[in-house]
Amino acid sequence: MRMHSFGELRTHLRTLRLLGVFRFHIDYDKCVVSSTHSEDRVARFYLWGVLWILLNIQTYCTYMPQHFFMVNYNATGNCYALINIRTCNVTTVLIYTMLYVRRCRYARLLETMLRLNRASRDLQSSSLYGTHLTLFVLCMINYGHGYWRAQVRPTSIPIYLFQYGFSYMLMGQLVVLFVSFQRIVLSSLRCYNRKLLGSRQLSRECREFYEDFRDYNQIIRLCHEDIHDCFGLLLLPITGYVLVTTPSGPFYLISTLFEGLFRTPWRFAFTFLTCVFWSMPWVTLLVLAMGTTNVQREVSRRCLPHPLISNQYAYLAN
Repeated sequence: MRMHSFGELRTHLRTLRLLGVFRFHIDYDKCVVSSTHSEDRVARFYLWGVLWILLNIQTYCTYMPQHFFMVNYNATGNCYALINIRTCNVTTVLIYTMLYVRRCRYARLLETMLRLNRASRDLQSSSLYGTHLTLFVLCMINYGHGYWRAQVRPTSIPIYLFQYGFSYMLMGQLVVLFVSFQRIVLSSLRCYNRKLLGSRQLSRECREFYEDFRDYNQIIRLCHEDIHDCFGLLLLPITGYVLVTTPSGPFYLISTLFEGLFRTPWRFAFTFLTCVFWSMPWVTLLVLAMGTTNVQREVSRRCLPHPLISNQYAYLAN
């Protein structure tokens, strides 16, 4: 793999490491992922620290809901805002706990993907990490301006920003990593398709052909079993929360502008832009997570008329 793509994957993993997940010792030269006692202790420290903070926020929201009310919001908007932050809190706790409990599975998958990342040669450049950071900054500016304009208590605005900021960074990095793994699998499939075509031109029964086809099948199994097993349970709560929080933009629009609270033209314009971009970062995560890739198309290519290949494609199609 090209160094700039490998460096971007390394940046993903370093960011997740700073968030307290994927606390492993990674040897990028040998593509080996191991869990040491020191990393286990740090991972547990992060787990209990994050859970303690999030559970305190949940308790605060439960017993002091009036501290999170917005003066420029109607009763329906404030009720939905409380539901939204509580749902975000519970979803983050669930995802963070799941990442720690299943960390050994993620270590094995990560080691496999690092090896594929090094072996594949047909790669496309990606800027998903930069896109996600841009959306994160937009999200924080949007929330800060929106809650300030809605006259939230000054002590509650940092809680809002921490809850949504940490949750968006964690969920977003996981989605970006999932998409990056899909691209690595796609690159590996293309690489082995070319190898199989070259082997077929030499001999249908050559040993190299069957070795390449065996590796090709292992990549398909990796895609259909390991990746889906690790990320399927993560994407489910992420998707559910994004669907819950998506209407927050229209709610903010209805509860502020449509109530006639901002009559000055420039305030009206800024508040309208805040409403428009309120849910866009979360919706972008949903599009990335649910977006189609070319992996299925690459698997379905009938470029090899060998009987064994034809039977394998027929099995995958069913």
